[in-house]
Amino acid sequence: MIDYAKSDRTIGKILSDKAKRIPDKIFFTTHTAQVTYGEVDRMANRFANAFLSLGLQKGDKVSTLLNNCLEHIYCWFGLGKIGVVDVPLNTAYKGQILEYMINNSDSDAIVVDQEYLERIQFLQAGLKRIKKVIVYTPPGAAPVDVSMQLPTMNIAEFFSFPDTAPECDIHYSDLATIIYTSGTTGPSKGVMMSHAQCYAFSEQVAKNIGIRPDDVDYTCLPLFHVNARCMCTYPCMLAEAGVAVAPRFSLSRFWEDIRQFKATIFNGLGAITPIIASSTPQPNDADNPIRLAFVVPLPEPYEDFEKRFGLKVTTTYGMTEISLPTFPPLEEKMPQKTCGKCIDGYDLRIVDEYDEELPVGQIGELIVRDKQPYTMLSGYYNMPEKTLEAYRNLWYHTGDAMYKDENGWHYFVDRIKDAIRRRGENISSFEVESVVNTHPAVLESAAFAVKDPVLTEDEVMIT
Repeated sequence: MIDYAKSDRTIGKILSDKAKRIPDKIFFTTHTAQVTYGEVDRMANRFANAFLSLGLQKGDKVSTLLNNCLEHIYCWFGLGKIGVVDVPLNTAYKGQILEYMINNSDSDAIVVDQEYLERIQFLQAGLKRIKKVIVYTPPGAAPVDVSMQLPTMNIAEFFSFPDTAPECDIHYSDLATIIYTSGTTGPSKGVMMSHAQCYAFSEQVAKNIGIRPDDVDYTCLPLFHVNARCMCTYPCMLAEAGVAVAPRFSLSRFWEDIRQFKATIFNGLGAITPIIASSTPQPNDADNPIRLAFVVPLPEPYEDFEKRFGLKVTTTYGMTEISLPTFPPLEEKMPQKTCGKCIDGYDLRIVDEYDEELPVGQIGELIVRDKQPYTMLSGYYNMPEKTLEAYRNLWYHTGDAMYKDENGWHYFVDRIKDAIRRRGENISSFEVESVVNTHPAVLESAAFAVKDPVLTEDEVMIT
């Protein structure tokens, strides 16, 4: 794998370089299409030039509210080529939460799947900076008839723009994306990820799980999530591998997809692996092309999962803010329930409530420090006070309880902070309660997690 110079660690430069080196290699495969590295680069250029034609400049923000599709990829890479900050939004968001994120991010435009256009129509009067709504109509779908006051265009117009590379001076420290993560005592925070952090995050994956050029990495996780971006797509680009993208997780077609795409790696987050593990055993379970399952958390015992499906399992620990500071060394056998050992480039400590380091085996909060600039977040957007709060005593406080054994293996125990984990996403109890409390029949509410013992995740209960 190429170790790119720092000056080249921007998503646009990496994509352009791969398009020159391996133009005809398949980069993305969906159920309906395949595109090469060269084609993705040319389409990203078209989208970049289209965004420039709207008057967008380096440092401006564009929100995206899109399902998994190639246009989502083209927007992400196209915005990265011109230094416009990509703000991918969870497609489950609507109402005041969605309005808050669009406004808090200072987005100047939004790209929206027509499935969600009515949500934008409902909010448009309160969207402070939005000057253009770009609508994506999926292939074969009839355009929806939604009356908009904001200027609107269809993303199909982007395909007519030139595929020449735009000229834009982007530094690796420049902001690449803002990803919103769960708030606890307040609204969700926009994590500012530089181009260098996105690169470092992805390089950590590519190196520590050993992605090869002949791999195809399957993801059914949403492209608005850092997992599908920096734990699958971008690492595969660095390793010159392929990516297979499904619209969403479906147990009934999971292995069918794997075989159809000839996938050799899959990413499993949250409940996905427990659902697969608890499925009815089949005689052909091990008859699949997967060599590696990259899953969080580990199934228990993970050796049973490996034997049943004929693959190897690995794992990690991380957050959007800190990237991925732990991995199991490839040459070592993992203990059960671990999330790995500290990798190069980080300092990790497990501390008490006064930030005093705890002895081996004692549970405390994990705090993190990077050794290279821009490996972690550049702060919370428009929330300097939250950035300072998270970096108490110059260490980033994860809000996660962990312990470490005498051999340096780390073990995640639970969240300390008041967030609910559902379908691979942290949900802010504050935001759920804020929405519920707007109902005229509700005086006050409390949202809290109810553990699902099978899926290892939470369901939301409101009282």
